[in-house]
Amino acid sequence: MIKDLPQLIRSRDNWLSHELFMQTALHMPEVGYYSSNIEDIGLRGDFSTAATMSDILAKAILAEWKQACKLAGMKLPIIEVGAGNGALAQKILSKIGFFKQWMINYHIVESSPRLRDYQNLFLGNQVKVHDDIKKALKKCRGKAFIFSNELVDAFAVRILEFRNDEWLEVGLTTEGNQIKEELRPLTRPSASSMIDFSAPEGQRIEVHDSYYEWLQSWISDWQLGSFITIDYGNEMEELYHRNPKGTMRAYWKHQLFRNMDVYQCPGMMDLTCDVNFSDLIYWAKKHQIIGETINLCSQREFLLPHTSHSEQDSFLTNPYGAGEYFQVLKQDRYPNNI
Repeated sequence: MIKDLPQLIRSRDNWLSHELFMQTALHMPEVGYYSSNIEDIGLRGDFSTAATMSDILAKAILAEWKQACKLAGMKLPIIEVGAGNGALAQKILSKIGFFKQWMINYHIVESSPRLRDYQNLFLGNQVKVHDDIKKALKKCRGKAFIFSNELVDAFAVRILEFRNDEWLEVGLTTEGNQIKEELRPLTRPSASSMIDFSAPEGQRIEVHDSYYEWLQSWISDWQLGSFITIDYGNEMEELYHRNPKGTMRAYWKHQLFRNMDVYQCPGMMDLTCDVNFSDLIYWAKKHQIIGETINLCSQREFLLPHTSHSEQDSFLTNPYGAGEYFQVLKQDRYPNNI
């Protein structure tokens, strides 16, 4: 836990961007939530994912991998980025079968030392665990089926607010030991697709610029395969029409915190916000970092062909809940669309 947030803010000329606050609170060695304080993922842990509730996601991912292998004309290695407690990897490997799974080149990329230790213990030598995706891609010689489930939302975000016809950046300042938010001109340009558009006065948005920078750092090393991104969020218009104050929030032991409460216990709470999928598509097209084939669908559409109609599957495909709240972005890089 970050014991003295006011002191940290004062050490930064009494203004700390939300992005730097979030990066510190989530990923700083020894005190960050993901680096040292996260508990086991699942119903008894800090949060649950589709992989901990049902095997339907594993079925859908495996079907996409088989299709990708056909398009590539080869058995593609699998790279799972941000594998949590390894539950999804374990389910995918079990669906492949005991003997065939040893023929699959399965890699996990995980930035959290705590979770890497857990994955190595849980999955053993069935997978290879890396701390950087470039290392995994090198092992795969640039050809891989890459996927993530609830990864983008774990990246630190900048919070922007539209005031008097311009976007300003939200940061933290102090008065004595009291923490307050303060708007300032942008510290640097943003890669968001929204930055060129006007918005209602007071509209807040979250921008995953740190994810975009991470994506740029390795995407040129990826030569062939498919890339699937699963996360909660929506396209720009739908997402922020319903959320004029943005979507930033924190969780601790399944309890929800919003507004200034998200700054209460930095390092102990999971900080997150919805993903603007318009940005992900915009970055792929405008900056030509991924091939031309791009398809966005709801989690419901993605999972329905594989449902067993169990209670858990019904929850994950509910059109009024997780089925529409989660989106699936599929991007391909094959010779005919590069």
